[in-house]
Amino acid sequence: MIKTWISVISLFALGSLSAFSQSKALRFASVKEGGNVYEAEGSLMDENGTLVTIALKGADPEKATVINSKGERVKLKLKIHDPVSRITVLELPESEREGVGIVSMIGASKNLEPGDAVITDVNKRDEVSRVVSHVKRFNGKILPLTFVRINHPVGLQKAGTPILNSKDELVAFVFQRDGVDKTMFALPVEVLTHVKSVVAENEGVFRPCWIGVSMDDLSDAPLIIGVRPGTPAKKAGLQKNDVVLSIGGEKVSDYAAVVNAFYYLKADTATEFKILRGTKLMNLSVVPEVNPLYK
Repeated sequence: MIKTWISVISLFALGSLSAFSQSKALRFASVKEGGNVYEAEGSLMDENGTLVTIALKGADPEKATVINSKGERVKLKLKIHDPVSRITVLELPESEREGVGIVSMIGASKNLEPGDAVITDVNKRDEVSRVVSHVKRFNGKILPLTFVRINHPVGLQKAGTPILNSKDELVAFVFQRDGVDKTMFALPVEVLTHVKSVVAENEGVFRPCWIGVSMDDLSDAPLIIGVRPGTPAKKAGLQKNDVVLSIGGEKVSDYAAVVNAFYYLKADTATEFKILRGTKLMNLSVVPEVNPLYK
């Protein structure tokens, strides 16, 4: 995945526009004993204290703390952590919620176009950031999901910093720099929506899905080159040399688009795959299952 760059977590919560300046110090312990703490920002999403941030690789999502008004460290309860996207949902204690704004408007990152203006700090609206592209590859490798590349005028914002569109809707979270000080990757807000919708049945654990196919990552088309026995794909009738045209009604034009679509699959939820087999168009219902690596 994308290389980790961060090192203590400062928690950022917002809701009304005036709440952007309100922040709390937050720390994730390292997954390695004696390692550095990790830094990010987080957004308060509701009155129940649901707090969203990014726990980058190396940070222990189960060991997050916030400093209260007395200077004491208060442990935060981990509700959700996705090891693929690194998105992390914590519970902010009621004693720490007073005066912290809530994010109430959610937009869609997929509607962002190159050149669109986005905001990472509403108190500095003159520092407009701009969308560069939707990113599928990093250092020549396909990413596990599509990110958004953004140019920022004054340097990198911290991981987890909320990104708003022109309507002040939350559309993404800062992830990390793209090898350039003023260019960064952002995690689409759709990831949060997906993870929250899936995790309720898994006791706070997000488990990625699979269907059991191998794709040709060098082909111009999303071409299946292998189907594993006994997998959801095999049971649904997918075959070698099938070309995938759409997944769940969303068109896919290349291997990277298929990888992104696979991320949003839900276990035990039938998903329609439109395929081209020779000259025949077919619709097959595939029921994904939890990836064996995460069972």
